[in-house]
Order: sequence, then C-alpha cells, then structure tokens
Amino acid sequence: MSSRYFSLLLFIVIVMASVSVPALAQQTLLSDEHIERIKSNCQSALGTLARIHANDAPTYINRNQTYFSIGDKMMARLNGRLALNRYDAAQLVRTASDYNARLTKFRSTYRDYDTSMAEIIRIDCRKQPVGFYEKVAETRELREKVNDVSGQLKSLIEQYRNEVILFQADNSIQLKEGQS
Repeated sequence: MSSRYFSLLLFIVIVMASVSVPALAQQTLLSDEHIERIKSNCQSALGTLARIHANDAPTYINRNQTYFSIGDKMMARLNGRLALNRYDAAQLVRTASDYNARLTKFRSTYRDYDTSMAEIIRIDCRKQPVGFYEKVAETRELREKVNDVSGQLKSLIEQYRNEVILFQADNSIQLKEGQS
C-alpha cells in the first residue's frame, strides 16, 4: 500500500498547493482564486482519484486476505494446539483477540474510506469546488485511519511473534519432551 499512500500524498500535495487554506470546522473559506484553481484542475484531480480508488481495491483485498490468514491460519491454530496440549497460552490468546478486533476495525475503516472515495469521484468539482475540497480533506483523514489501523495490526503481529518466542523460551523443556 505504500505506493498508493505515496500517490495519495502526491495528489493531496497538488491539491493543497492549489488550495492552501485549511478547512475550518464545518465551513471551508476559500478565496475565489483557490476555487478557480480547483475548477481548472478538476479533471486531472478526478482522474488521479479514480486511479487511486481503482488501485486501492486489489490492495485492500490482498491485505485483508493476508491479515485474515495470519489470524485464522496461524494465531488461532497455534492457540488451539497449545490449549489442546494444556499449555498456558493466555497472553497469546489475548493478543490474538486484540488482533481480531483490530482486523474488524480495519475492514470497517476501509469500507468508510472506500465509500468516501466513491463519493468524491461523483462530485462535479467545477460546480461544487468547496464541497469537493472538503470531501478530499475528509477522505484523506479516513485514509490515514486505515493506515493507522494497518499499523496497529502490524504491531500486534510483531507482539504475537515476540510472545511466541517468549513462550518457547519459557516452555522449552516441556516442548522438547513433547517431541520425544
């Protein structure tokens, strides 16, 4: 997704360069010059957004499948085997539970972002430049949330990995006896 983030960042920089006034709470105040820049760059911006939106879908699908596999095929199965063999894997189970909650959050956050991207593409930025500008800002925040949740998932994967290493060290004798 990093190339997609770069593409979105590049787009945002272009839009922000042409529309440099930040959004204010509920209402964005843009000068006539800024509004004209939005209108004149409308087709280019919509084309860039459409490409980003189209490229995000397969990336999301791949990430979602990978995250699901890690949780379902690795964490859950290891936790199940440890429980079946009567090991205390409470910390691994807690981390896996946190991971599954974050995965659910990742899916819903991405869905919100994807919906917002689809809405941007339908806005006629020549007729509604301020609304377009506000929607881009809102969508950028949603994309940052997707990135944050993805980072949290990566952190939980690393945490789980470290806990497995600790579990192996703490139970090395029992694990070796079980292999005999």
